[in-house]
Amino acid sequence: MATITISRQFGAGGATLGERLSKRLGYRYVSDHLIREVAKNIGISLAQVRRIEKIETSKLMKLFEKIINTNIIERQIPKKYRPLDEKRLVEEVKTVIRKLHDEDNVVIVGRGGNYALKDDKDIIHILLVASMEHRIKFLTDKYRMSKKQAERAINRADAIRYAFLDYFSEGGNHDDPLLYTMVLNMDQVSMEKAEDLVVGLIL
Repeated sequence: MATITISRQFGAGGATLGERLSKRLGYRYVSDHLIREVAKNIGISLAQVRRIEKIETSKLMKLFEKIINTNIIERQIPKKYRPLDEKRLVEEVKTVIRKLHDEDNVVIVGRGGNYALKDDKDIIHILLVASMEHRIKFLTDKYRMSKKQAERAINRADAIRYAFLDYFSEGGNHDDPLLYTMVLNMDQVSMEKAEDLVVGLIL
């Protein structure tokens, strides 16, 4: 079997595809679980970092806060302080992703999975892209956002994604097709067809 990583432009439907694939293939779908494991390994809440440190939290810590549910962090980790830097945080994310891969039969959405597992075998790396118009429509249809809210959310999410991935790859084009097994343009491919295409790489 295989591990599937899904990278996506926000609003292209990456989480939706991941959930569909996990159900169809019987794979484990990883989202909040990954963050819980990272939090346990780190052993510190982001709220505590803000209280204890007198200086401003690092750029990466701010990005990390934006892409996770901090309530999960608060519930899952012990209330203690240990020094945390950017290198350690990224390495913890990579460690958890590699552990999930070792357990096999998993769909990992986002979190730099394609970079963390770029040298491993039996990995299928998928990238979903779409035009701004398609992404806005996806968000307004699925989440009942206004067009203005959707456009603002997309611009913010894109900036966070690219900045976060820079810590895994030292910059570069994170949508470079050579980084992926398959790139799907969701303007031209339905969600059903995307699911069939990815499944076809495995079965």
